[in-house]
Parts: sequence; structure tokens; C-alpha cells
Amino acid sequence: MSDNEPLLSPDELSAIQDMVTSGEFDEKPFNTDVEAQSYSIARNEENLGVSYGSLTQINERFHRFFRTRLLTELDYNARLSVATPQLMKYSEYIRTAESPASINVTELDPLKGETLIVIHPQVVFSCLDNWYGGQARPLVVDGERNFTANENAIIDRLCELMFKSLTEAWSPYVEIDINLVNRDINPLFANIASDEESVVVNRFLIRLRDEEVQPYIDVVYTYQSLNLQRDMLSSRIQTQEADHKWLERLHASLSEIDFGMFVSGGMLQLSVDQLMNLKVGEVLSFNPPALAEVRVNDFPLYNAEVGESGKKVAVQILDNVLEEDK
Repeated sequence: MSDNEPLLSPDELSAIQDMVTSGEFDEKPFNTDVEAQSYSIARNEENLGVSYGSLTQINERFHRFFRTRLLTELDYNARLSVATPQLMKYSEYIRTAESPASINVTELDPLKGETLIVIHPQVVFSCLDNWYGGQARPLVVDGERNFTANENAIIDRLCELMFKSLTEAWSPYVEIDINLVNRDINPLFANIASDEESVVVNRFLIRLRDEEVQPYIDVVYTYQSLNLQRDMLSSRIQTQEADHKWLERLHASLSEIDFGMFVSGGMLQLSVDQLMNLKVGEVLSFNPPALAEVRVNDFPLYNAEVGESGKKVAVQILDNVLEEDK
């Protein structure tokens, strides 16, 4: 059978048509009762995608900077864990937020919309206990209780440290400017998104001795604000100010390292027998090279000329050995 030859002959097709017309063909059509799920090719699938890796790095940097500041400025060595970005509906998140809590609505320019920073009340109580020389212990309070003046002072200080740490955490990607818009104790009053809108929750857990209490600090971005910056999050910028500061600190650290420098004015070859027969006061003569070799940690670096500077022997660096090898 060739490729162009029909599968059925005209007589066979005519016979099948006669059977269908007469009703003798009772077989049911194949695959007609299968249920199909409707799918819109224009719908937007919400997922973090390439932003997940960037947010994870931002969370790791925030964890490192914030924990260091807690220790140095509040003398609180918190057992803080690194947050994992989680995508959920805003209504679902609000239902899990405890009250009273420090609900801080902020703006992170150039991110669009608003960002939520939630401080669990136990974090405030633990910092306050630690500041006055006590131990971080769980404290059960009424859900409608407001924070005291001392607790609000701790919240102000925590927010200040978090804003600085968050700015440094984002610096390899973009320079952000954080502004506090509103603060409340009830999460229902923090409307940064609609109930069905998606948000990205980053929860930093703090472990206490009492495992029944699990305080946390949440940084909540709207999915839309991160989605608009997905190109920026997918490629890390290496030439930001944070990297320059790191290079400056590295250069300063290397500058403090001690090393040994040796200037070789010549070399004399002796046999073991000549060396063993040397006597005190005996003079060894040799022809010095035109230039002395300067070695650092037994590694040749420069050619120099030996001379005097005042009453001291000195060398003048003439050229770099490494540049000659290029």
C-alpha cells in the first residue's frame, strides 16, 4: 500500500454509510463521555519562580544583619531561624496572625504597594526582659491589651534595627527606602491587600526555652509588588555599595597582616667540606649581581638596588618581577 492510497476502498466506504443510515451500526462512538477541565490560556499562574532564590538570599542576609544588631545594640542573643518564602492568600495569613502584635505597615520604595512587618508580642516581651537583666520567658496577655510605654520603646528600637537590616539585605539587588505608614495591634486593621490577593510571607522564628510558645517576626510582601520586580530579582547586581564596603573591609583586614621581607644581595656556592673548614674572621669574596632580589615569604616580587639612606642600609625598588613574567 502506497502513502497516497486510501485506507478504505469506495465500496467499503459506501457499505459503512449504508449501515449507519439503516441503523444496523449500533456501536457507540469512542471517547465521547470523557470529562474535560476548562483551561484559560490567558490566566496568570501565581508562583515565585526565579524570585524564590533571590528572596531566600535576602532573608539570609536579613537574618545575619538583624541578629548581629540584636546582640550588639540590645544585648539579646536571639535564636533566630532563617525564613522560607511562602505564597498564600492574604485572608489566610491574617487569620493566623496573633493579637496583640506590633503590626507595622511600611512602604519599600521602589516596590509598589505596602509591606507588612509583624512582630509577635512575645518577641517584645523577651527583648524587654533581657534588657532589664531577666531571662526570655513566655508571657500570656489579653488579646485586647495595648503595649506599655516601655514595650513601645522596644518596638521602636526593633523596627529601627529591622529597617536597617532589611535595607542592607536588599542592597545587592536594589537600594530601598523604608517608610513607616501606620502601626496597630490588630492585624485586621492592616489592609495591604484584598482577601483573595496573594502575599509572600517570610517568617523568622525565635526559639525560647518553653517550646510551647513560638514567637516570630514576619515580613510580608504583596505578590504583585514582587512580580513587578521579577526581572530585577532574577539578576543580582554585583556593583552595589554593599559590595564596595565589603571590599574596603577586606582590604583593611589584609593591610593588618604581617609578613617577612628578605633582600638577597648575592649568592655564594660552597661545598660541605669548605663550609666545615671555615674559620672565624675568614673573608669570603664573590661577585654581587647588578640588582638585588626582594622576596616576600620566600616568593620573589621585586628587583632592587642596594644603597644607603642616612646611616641605614636601604633598597630602591626598580621593577616588579611579576610584570616581567607577563
